[in-house]
Amino acid sequence: MFRSKSCALFLLTLFTLAVMITPAYSTTITTYSDSASWLAATTGVVQADNFEGMAPSGGYTVYSGGIFQNGVEFIGLSGTTGVMDTTQASYYNFGTGDAGFVMGAPDVRITLPAPVTAFGINLFTNPPNLTYTVTTLATPFSVPTFAVPTPAFFGITSDTAFSTVDLGAPAGSTYAFFDNFQWGTAQAGQQGQGQVPEAGTFLMIGTGLMGLAIFRRKAHRSR
Repeated sequence: MFRSKSCALFLLTLFTLAVMITPAYSTTITTYSDSASWLAATTGVVQADNFEGMAPSGGYTVYSGGIFQNGVEFIGLSGTTGVMDTTQASYYNFGTGDAGFVMGAPDVRITLPAPVTAFGINLFTNPPNLTYTVTTLATPFSVPTFAVPTPAFFGITSDTAFSTVDLGAPAGSTYAFFDNFQWGTAQAGQQGQGQVPEAGTFLMIGTGLMGLAIFRRKAHRSR
């Protein structure tokens, strides 16, 4: 009886140690600054939110209730949200045609119709060379923009699904532009699959095997 209790106590101690040294799960996010690398790491990409046809030639349209395209909502949390024909002036023209914009340096919340594990977007500003803050899964990223004619690309893949992305428009921008929003699924290699188990995982497996062996031994003796 004493021996049986000692074995049970030993197994309980091993299991407790396994739980203590096994790290808590944390989200893994990979960032990309060029679209080719991001596309190579994703699958099932939807590339539809480019805002074409949502602004008059040489002008812009304000969407006070938010911009809706292909099930995705773009809404300024304060300030003015709209779509502009960026070909109307050289200092707006980053080669993307119609683009979404926000005025007054507020945040823009992008809400997807279903959770995804990857997104990419082009960002640019007037005046240029300012820095966006892009936040998803409660993780902020700084994304510098460039001068005409180069829009910045920012993309992520994640092992945790998300359905919202927040764009923190740069302070000092007259217009903060966003365009070519894409989303999809991170490929298996980008989702942490095939990783070696942690030491705590091995210990918990070992504890279970030891318990099974002791149980089988006691069962055999009782026959």
